Amino acid sequence: MIYLLAAAPEVVAFVLIAYYLVYNLLGGLLVARAAAAVVAEAAWPDALTHDLTFANPLTPGVSVLVPAHDEEAGIVPAVTALLGLRYPVLEVVVVDDGSTDRTADLLISTFGMTLQPVPVTADLPQEGPTLATYRSTRHPELVLVRKVSVGRRSDAVNAALRRSTQPLVCMIDADSVLEPDALLHVVQPFVDDPRVVAAGGVVLPSNGAQVDHGRITSVRVPRGWLERTQVLEYLRAFLVGRSGWSAVNGLMIISGAFGVFRRDAVLEVGGLDARSLAEDADLVVAVHRLLRDRHEPYAVVFVPEPVCWTEVPSRVAVLARQRHRWSQGLGELLSKYRGMLLRPRYGTLGLVTMPFFLLFELLGPVLEVVGLLVVLVGALTQTLSVAVLAAYLAVSVLLSVVVSLAALLVEESTFARYPRARDTLALVAAAALEPFWYRPMHSWWRTVGLWRAMRGTQSGWGEMTRTGLPAAQ
Repeated sequence: MIYLLAAAPEVVAFVLIAYYLVYNLLGGLLVARAAAAVVAEAAWPDALTHDLTFANPLTPGVSVLVPAHDEEAGIVPAVTALLGLRYPVLEVVVVDDGSTDRTADLLISTFGMTLQPVPVTADLPQEGPTLATYRSTRHPELVLVRKVSVGRRSDAVNAALRRSTQPLVCMIDADSVLEPDALLHVVQPFVDDPRVVAAGGVVLPSNGAQVDHGRITSVRVPRGWLERTQVLEYLRAFLVGRSGWSAVNGLMIISGAFGVFRRDAVLEVGGLDARSLAEDADLVVAVHRLLRDRHEPYAVVFVPEPVCWTEVPSRVAVLARQRHRWSQGLGELLSKYRGMLLRPRYGTLGLVTMPFFLLFELLGPVLEVVGLLVVLVGALTQTLSVAVLAAYLAVSVLLSVVVSLAALLVEESTFARYPRARDTLALVAAAALEPFWYRPMHSWWRTVGLWRAMRGTQSGWGEMTRTGLPAAQ
């Protein structure tokens, strides 16, 4: 018995070494596939193409859906940016979902909104009753819906969908700011290929940026290490993860902060699932399943160039709540669609993407937390050999840093959104430090989220303190 206990750390370490090797190998393959896709996108001379799309009377109109709950810090610059988007036919539907701050009052006063009936155009469920609807006298394309909150973002999005009128719908968070041509970029796949049913763009942290009249005028890496590390996370998730999965038509997640869908497909699957915490991914998977079951050709794509800038948490407690919710939502999502796992009829999504997310994104953090504790005990009690400990550190630390640096290299060699050398060095430093402090915390948060999913814990919007974007000097 004593021998078994003494051998346990090395056994666990070997399991972890195998886990990290497979995980980082797959990450490396995604980096390579994503790099090819991003470089091809960046090299394409699309300025003339977007000009033609803008001038084309057949370019599909877009309804931008903006769910908002206590967003007074950033709602005005966000809506100002939307109204300033370069796009031929645009409608903006903001839903004030039971805000207790001045979100609605700021919109009404800033944009000259008056009480007006806004017709319901879709038969979708909405739990929180509508209190009032408004339309701007200065911008007739801007609509405001005030409703009672039921604590779920999906109900607010469905309320916006019910009053949207355009063939494409773009879902964006209320604390986000789009670049002027972002919508043209992300809609271009729909124009080029009628099979495209959904498209997502890049989301990056706006912390450290400056805004002027709804436009990002200066981008800097945030000062706080918590926010800097999230910049790396977003680069890995979007430029590497989503570009790679999109290239093989296995994209499972389009961020609610910036995604465009064919409205008819969204309505056909019943809008967003009001009970889902991962409502954005739930919608994407539901569309995949619908069209796969019909044997209908389609594509869900990712466009790596347009950016949606969004505020990320600057406090550990707020970030922890967000990640609890994300992990819980992923657990509920994979449980709901477990019938798609490992079934060839669902293509890359069912055979590769969903198993990857189950093993590495949902269950992996549990292994990482338990394994780290056991390895630490083994190192302190000297029951873990130096060679095994070195191998563990190499695959768990060095390889993860390499993947982060590869994502940073893809960004800086193509789009260079962080042009200052000091910003690049700050992100390199964040990549080197991340495995020692941020990743253990993040693994624990995701483990808590999995536990909440297994227990069926109820969760809603979640509170996040907003500071808003600083104005340009």
